[in-house]
Amino acid sequence: MGDTNQKFQVEIETGEIVDAELLSVVEIDGKEYAVYSLDNKNGTVDILASYVVKDSEGYDQLVDITDPYDKEKVSNFIKSLVV
Repeated sequence: MGDTNQKFQVEIETGEIVDAELLSVVEIDGKEYAVYSLDNKNGTVDILASYVVKDSEGYDQLVDITDPYDKEKVSNFIKSLVV
């Protein structure tokens, strides 16, 4: 795989801007999700996911997953990657 993963910044719940690394973009039931990691700087990482939606200019943007059913679907996908 090498070092080809896309890196970008996200704002976390505390309002802090942190570096993230894209792990995968996956489509589940017609919705596109970005799965990415956040380095906790202590030897651990958090794996998160967001919807991928197009903005008015056609650029991808990440949006929080608010639907509990969608959260469960993408969570199951992530679990399948690490088991």
